Amino acid sequence: MRLHSLTLRNFRGVKDRTVDLPAIGTTVVVGDNEVGKSSLVEAFSLVFDFPDDSKSTRIRDIQPVGQDVAPEVTVELTLGGRELTYTKRWLKNRSTELAIVDPEGRRQTWTGREAHNEAERLFAENVDPVLWQTLMVGQGQSLVLPTPADAEPLITAVTAESGTPVDGASMPLVSAVEHEYLRYWTRGGRPTGEFAKSAASVATGELTAAQALKAMDEVVADIRRAERLALDLDDLSSRLGDHLKSVEELRERKKATDEILLRRDSVKARAETARARLENHTRTRVERERLLDEVERFTKADAELAARRKDAETVARKAAEVVHAAEATLAEVVELKDERRTEVQDAERLVSALMDRAELERLAGQQAELIDVRARIAAAGTVLDGIKVDDATVTALEDARARIVEARAALAAGVPEVFVRRTGAEAVELSGTGLDAGSGRKVPASLAEDGEVELLVSGELLVGVPGLVEVKVRAGGEAATLRATFDEAVRREKDLLKKAGVRDLPAARELLRKGDTASAELQEARRTERSLTAGGDPAERIAVLAARLGIVEGEETAEGRESAQPAVVSVPGQMSLFEQFEPDENAFDFEDLEVPAPLDVGELAVAQRRLETARTELAEAERLLADAEFAAAQARKAADEDRSESQQARARAELAGERLAAALEALEAARSLLADEDVEGAEVEATAEVEAVLEELTAVQEQADSVRADEVAGELADALAVATRLQGERDVLRDSLRTTEGRLEQSGRDGLATRRDTAELELAALRSEHESLKRRADAALRVYETLGRHRAEAQTKYSEPLQSRIEALGRSVYGPSFRVWLDDDLAVAERELDGVRLRVEALSTGAQEQLAIITRLAISHLVSTGEGSVPVIFDDALGWSDKGRLRDMGALLGRAGDHGQVIILTCMPERYEHVPRATFLKLEA
Repeated sequence: MRLHSLTLRNFRGVKDRTVDLPAIGTTVVVGDNEVGKSSLVEAFSLVFDFPDDSKSTRIRDIQPVGQDVAPEVTVELTLGGRELTYTKRWLKNRSTELAIVDPEGRRQTWTGREAHNEAERLFAENVDPVLWQTLMVGQGQSLVLPTPADAEPLITAVTAESGTPVDGASMPLVSAVEHEYLRYWTRGGRPTGEFAKSAASVATGELTAAQALKAMDEVVADIRRAERLALDLDDLSSRLGDHLKSVEELRERKKATDEILLRRDSVKARAETARARLENHTRTRVERERLLDEVERFTKADAELAARRKDAETVARKAAEVVHAAEATLAEVVELKDERRTEVQDAERLVSALMDRAELERLAGQQAELIDVRARIAAAGTVLDGIKVDDATVTALEDARARIVEARAALAAGVPEVFVRRTGAEAVELSGTGLDAGSGRKVPASLAEDGEVELLVSGELLVGVPGLVEVKVRAGGEAATLRATFDEAVRREKDLLKKAGVRDLPAARELLRKGDTASAELQEARRTERSLTAGGDPAERIAVLAARLGIVEGEETAEGRESAQPAVVSVPGQMSLFEQFEPDENAFDFEDLEVPAPLDVGELAVAQRRLETARTELAEAERLLADAEFAAAQARKAADEDRSESQQARARAELAGERLAAALEALEAARSLLADEDVEGAEVEATAEVEAVLEELTAVQEQADSVRADEVAGELADALAVATRLQGERDVLRDSLRTTEGRLEQSGRDGLATRRDTAELELAALRSEHESLKRRADAALRVYETLGRHRAEAQTKYSEPLQSRIEALGRSVYGPSFRVWLDDDLAVAERELDGVRLRVEALSTGAQEQLAIITRLAISHLVSTGEGSVPVIFDDALGWSDKGRLRDMGALLGRAGDHGQVIILTCMPERYEHVPRATFLKLEA
């Protein structure tokens, strides 16, 4: 499957947007928060999942808040080799349209429910739902590692690459074997159900029989134990007596050997003293030889170091002279550099002043336009503030006028209508209640000659000619109700007109039109103001530049000028839009600003060339200064090294003299105690003494060895320990014999044989039944384990292509030591890096997210050439990666686009600036 374009209309916050997507490569869709990036993925899911007549809350939720419009989605894609254009509209004017072009170019169309069913069928046939959910990563899901073992296209891909067949038809057999296995065993391999109950019954029977048999065996064992204990007790008592005689013999031998051992210890002590004396004379001889050698070496070294000290001091004096010359040269170059820097600063000030003049000219024109725009904003705002009429008010007034017309028509139809005309000279007088002359006219008290009036009478009318006639007209009972309805409609209209501050309905309509005009003018003026102030308020820059050029006083701040805005007086509802606008007298008048004469382009060019020349000369001076500083530093360094070497030579010479004096002093002190010629003779005498004492010690040791004097004490101790042990064993045997004889006496009173026979019969029956169940359970276990082992071997083999692909992609990010291990669901379980192997849960948040992205790209790569391939979609990923990882992951995402369609949704495009060959699509609000 490949997505080509998505069009959303009236979808959440998106009014109308089309996004075109390349069929191959990596596409980065960029937009701010709430601009509708995630809505693209949601729209694609909804268009296939919900028919146009759905009442689901998910459909109602995508309708823009407060708008009675129809959400609509159009998607263009390639599915199973066919090109689809699929449009669906929900809630209002519902419709579904599907157009399909097959590989031969034939076009078919469907509408309504048929279109939905056909699209649903094609999507189900060509897109694996597990793979689609695996490769579509929504917001907040970038840390979730995929477990795609149920994705059929992936299984097909790894099967083809590994050569391991996965026969889907074998699944019923696996289910049947598992069902039979679970009759006898739990998933953990423990017996269950009838088999477990049978095993428990056999165990209980075996325990009962074993207890009965044990009781009988214990009686027999006690009889044999009693016999054996009696024999052992007699034998042990006899051996104990013989051993006690041997102990007495060893005690007599020890007394005879103790005297020999005492004499041997005395000779050993004398031998140690003689050895110590010999070692002391030997150390004296070695130390005398060392002192003589040390005096000879230090005498020679003292002469050599004195010569080196003289040479080093000569070299140090010459190095100091070189340093003095280098520092003189450095001072001259520093003075030259300061002169060149002053020239550059003068040139920079001149160029800056000329450029400030040019900028001031431009800003003055921009500020004048801004003042005019802000005056328009203030005028339009004041107009809008004075208008109390809106669409709802006009609608209410229209309804009130319609009700008055309806009430008057009803009143005219339900009350008497009286026509009175004066035809003679006599006066005609009119009076009464509930009278209406129509069109708001007042009812006259009398009629003039030839005068006439037409009245609606909802109460009572009295017509009289004084002295001649009086006529009374009275309305029926329903007239009062009709009159009250009419009066209420009139009162309602008057209240609305008073609240709106207008004379009548046409005046309200005119005022509403003026408000719309003012609102449009305000919006246009504000857009112009934003454009003029996009780089900041020009008044602030004018104040800074004017102060810098010395044109205005420094006390006049940008803040003061910004606060001086034009003012607009009150604008009544019937007044034209801007006829009452007057500028504020306190506003800052930028006309007072003396703008310098227009800048001469040639003047600025000359100044810039002068600046470049000065900078070039400064750079040359800085280079000479750097060379001089380097030469001086090198001279100082060489001088420091020569001076240090001279000081070290002096110190070494002094140290050699001190060592020679100390060695001569030590030699004289040793000779005062023993002359050189007497040292060797004393050592020879001590050696002869040691040899004589050792001969005596050898003779005494031979006497002790002949009688085994060193072994007698140990033999006696061993014999005493054995005697003690034999006595304890004899007491234990005696107590055990008494206890066993007591148990035998008690067992004779119990019927143990009958209990044993009954238990053995019951156990035989239980075992027979259990053996039958066990044969069936063991057979089910063998089949289940064999089938499971073969499935595990196949799983390991066909997971290898996915593992290899993940490791190949991961090594481009982490290096050659990167490895992973997959579990049974083909999910990454462990990662190894630089020899350290960790569970995925132990990795950092950034490493987990990167591993999840690498795994999905590997899956996409494996299925990219198959019919079941789908795009990889990442919504707001790589939020936990550092700059180095972002660079490596960007390169990986770019290469992934070479094999399929990769779509990335983000509000932070800088995360993906390292994605090569990526297509960036900007979504505007």
